[in-house]
Amino acid sequence: MRPSIKVALIFVAIWFAVKMAFFKFQLFQDEKGVKILVMWNILCLLLAISIGTLLEKRKENRAESSALGDIKGAMRGGMIYTVLVSTLIYFYYSKIDPSYNDRQLAVAEASIRTALDDPKQLAEIKKSPENESRTKEEIYEKAVENQKAIYSAGSTMTISLLGMLLLTTINAIVVTVVFRRILFKQRTL
Repeated sequence: MRPSIKVALIFVAIWFAVKMAFFKFQLFQDEKGVKILVMWNILCLLLAISIGTLLEKRKENRAESSALGDIKGAMRGGMIYTVLVSTLIYFYYSKIDPSYNDRQLAVAEASIRTALDDPKQLAEIKKSPENESRTKEEIYEKAVENQKAIYSAGSTMTISLLGMLLLTTINAIVVTVVFRRILFKQRTL
């Protein structure tokens, strides 16, 4: 097994262990804490890519390496990390802590109800062509249905997968540039 894949698997395990520790001790389980957990995920992804790339670069013949090959190697570990962590995020929000999405949905439903109870905001909502012929309850039902789709484990996984895919690509390019230009002093890119 390639070193970048081993490192990615190690960082997936580290990320999930810390995520479960935070859940067990109820740390960072509110809205502000989720931002910290997202930053933790981004750090683990960057470290998985960087360390995996560094270990592979130390074993290869530098005269035969290319920037595109380095980017590909960096993305290998990053993609393994991305797919596994996104899958774990799905299982976390569907099986381990489904109450988080339920709380988010309850907050969204309360804000929708508040907006619909205010005559000025209701008039603004009814100005859109799709809502002008709907009743207040029909608008509420449609808005809640949209929020349920947003706060589902599947959509959370999809958004995580897409975000980490983009981060993997950007990080692979940046890590390759830094390693080739600074760390390994190759002036070709």
